[in-house]
Parts: sequence; structure tokens; C-alpha cells
Amino acid sequence: MTESITVTAPSEPINSAFTAMNALATSDDTSIKYYAAWWLGKNRVLEASSLLCVCLQDELDQTALGGYPLRRQAARSLGKLKDPNTVTALISALECSDPKVKEVVVIALKDIGNQAAIPVLIDLLYQEDKPIEALIEALTAFKVWEVQDEILPFLQHSSERIKCAAAQYFYTLTLNPYYLEILFQTLSHENRFVRYAAAFDISVLGRVETVPEILQAEISNSIKLLVLKRILESVLLDKAETEVKRQETANFLFKTIDELLMDAIEGTIHKVNSEVANQEVENIMALVAQYNTNSQQVCEQTISTLIEALKSRDPKVKVSAINGLVQLAPASVDTIIDIFDTDGDQEFIAGLIQTLAYIGDPRTLSLLLEVIGYEVANHCQGKFRRVAVRGLGKIARQATQSEILFPAIEKLKWSLLEPEDWGLRYSAIVALEYIGSSDTIKVLQTGSERESDLIVQTRIERAIAAIA
Repeated sequence: MTESITVTAPSEPINSAFTAMNALATSDDTSIKYYAAWWLGKNRVLEASSLLCVCLQDELDQTALGGYPLRRQAARSLGKLKDPNTVTALISALECSDPKVKEVVVIALKDIGNQAAIPVLIDLLYQEDKPIEALIEALTAFKVWEVQDEILPFLQHSSERIKCAAAQYFYTLTLNPYYLEILFQTLSHENRFVRYAAAFDISVLGRVETVPEILQAEISNSIKLLVLKRILESVLLDKAETEVKRQETANFLFKTIDELLMDAIEGTIHKVNSEVANQEVENIMALVAQYNTNSQQVCEQTISTLIEALKSRDPKVKVSAINGLVQLAPASVDTIIDIFDTDGDQEFIAGLIQTLAYIGDPRTLSLLLEVIGYEVANHCQGKFRRVAVRGLGKIARQATQSEILFPAIEKLKWSLLEPEDWGLRYSAIVALEYIGSSDTIKVLQTGSERESDLIVQTRIERAIAAIA
């Protein structure tokens, strides 16, 4: 049985630190307080630390199953704020009867990283009621190696996630590839959520040599990107490595992220029988090779076949269809524009957008602008935008008319400065770098002044250096 949480819209919109803190301090509606606690953490409002600490002892927001949703959210937000002054309050919250509160408190203590939490975490390890996966990960982060004998049995645990946490602990301690292999094997687990957990466990290690395994795993590109981002952050912050080696590794990871953000299809669709897929790929390549520019009839038939192949569930077939449509451009562009809104299949639309981004035909400018203008409510539309902005970069690079250049660069400016999606901001940087004009340097400089994300900020610096 799962608990459900109903969130009530506040009478006064929570859209600033003042309104969120006011709602948290004065509202009688627990769902509004919950939303306010979430907003304050999401927006890193450090001044809210004391209010969130009070919420850790809240008694009003309790579900029928005995859970404390507001306490959980307060702990999550405190973990984002990373205020060491909140450690004492978080430690006290470990006395809560809600197991989920204990789990998120342990995660928050790990994220804050204050050494004062270590004795308490060690004590918790010897208790019966403990969030063992989160606890092992916290002990790993704090490098608490004196409890390894207590962690060792969890390598044989029935839960794959707990087993992975233990493997992460021992690999960090020993660098023995045996433990890394446990994580790699779990990347092929039949349960995709277990695969996701293994990927994130690997990302914590910060080892660039794990990247090939991550890229080959059957996990969505959104997860791969987050994992690569975490590894890259570790590389950039590793002061023990030589500057030459750090730059070499960073170059590889930035290039990999650049390429992955242009891919809207891999990792999200199921593979079919490889023999069947290989035959389909061969057929597509043969069709494109036979294309005769003087025969419009053959061209239309070939384009229709490629469009249909774009609906395949196998990524190899989809990639082959995209490559074929790109080769047949500009003849394929009108057909894609005509059918763009006629099919609601998200993966099919993703393939069309990726095709148009590779082609960069100015006739698709308004379509790509509309795609980027979507209000994103799910991952699929998020990846649409990331690929679409890259298409704008290609269109603008080849354009000379102001009626094309101006709206493209303005939308890229918006994509860099406004969205919360780090991947969209990053994609906009790559597109602006590709255009490589004085106007795009100004946009990038403005972005650099506002950006707080390490990876996005570093990518801006690299783009400016490449253009200059």
C-alpha cells in the first residue's frame, strides 16, 4: 500500500523566497507547507534553514500509514541547502518512527558532508531499523572504513540495490575491479530501476573508465547524461590529478555529452530481433543508394519507406532511417514538415526532430521554434527541446538573412538563460558555439554571469574560448 499526498494550491502564489518562507511559517494547510518546503530547497534559499528545521518535528502532517510527508520534504530540502548548522536538527530527526524520514535524513547528512554526522551514522548501522542502502552510501561518502566488517555481508544481500551500495563502498575502499564488476553486471538487470540505481552508484565513483559501460547499458539517455555529468564534476574537482590528465579526461567527457544531447532516440526504445533489424538496415541503405535525383517518384517512395522505418522499435533501424532522410535532404524536408503533427507517438516525433536538427533547413525554423516553446512536463518533451536547439544552431550557422538569424539566436539566448533544465542550457551553448559569431559570444558572456552549475558554466567558458 502506498501513501498519496494531495497538494493544495496556495492562495498567494509561491514564487519567491519571501512568499515560500511566509507560507511555511504561517499557513495552516500542510500541503501548502509541503510545497513551500520543496520550493525553498529547489531554489536553494539558505535563509530558510531554520524554518525547515522546525518542520523536521512537525506532528500535523501525518498520513494514515504513519508517514510524515512534510518532515521528509524538509529533510530533502535541507540536503540541498547544505547548511552545516542544520546537522544537529537532522540528527534529532533520526528518532522519527517514519522509515522514509530516516532515509532522507541520512541522505541529507551525506549531502551536507559535515563530519559531525559520522558517529551517529555509525551508531545507526548497529540498529535494527535502519535505511541500509542510504546508510552504506553515506558511510562511503564519509570514507568510514572502520565498519567494513559490518558492511561485508551486504555484498550477498537479496536486494540488488543494497548489494550495489556495498560494492560501491568496497570499490571506493580498495579499487578492486571485482566490486566494480558487480555494478557493471547490475547494469543489465531486467528491472530498469535497478539498472538506474547501478548507474548512479557507478557515477559516485567518478571514474572515467566506467563511461563505456554506461553508454552501452540499456538505460535512458536522460540517466546516462546525469551519470556522465556527475563523473565530469568529479573529474573537474579532482585536484590530485595533473592538469594535463584532467583536461584530457574533461575533453572526452564534454565531447561525449555533446553527442549524447543530440541523440533523442537511443536508450529509450526496445531492441528487436537483431537479425530482423540488421536486414531492415540493409534494406534502408540499399533504398537510399538507389536514389535517383532525377526521379521524383522514386524519391517520394523512398522517403515514405524511411518515414515508416522511423517508427521501428529498434534503435539501429531508427538511426538508419534518420541517416537516410538526412542524405535525401532537402527533398525529405517537406514531407517531414507535412507529417510532423499527424502522429502522436513520442519516439517517432523525437526521430523527426533529430532528423531536422541534422539537416538544418531554414524551412524548419518555425517548427523548431515551436518545439522549443513547449511547456515541458515530461522527459520526452525535454529531449525534444535539447535536440531542437541544436537544429537552430545549424540553421543559423548557414543563414545570412536577419529574419532567420535573429529569431534563432533569440531563442537560443532564452534557452541558455531561462530554463531549469541543465541539458537544455548546455545544448544551447553547443548551438551558440557552432554559430560562432560576435552576437553569440555576447549571449554566452551573459549566460556565464548568471550560471551556477559547474558543468554548464565550464561548457560556456570552453565555447567562448573556441569562438574567440
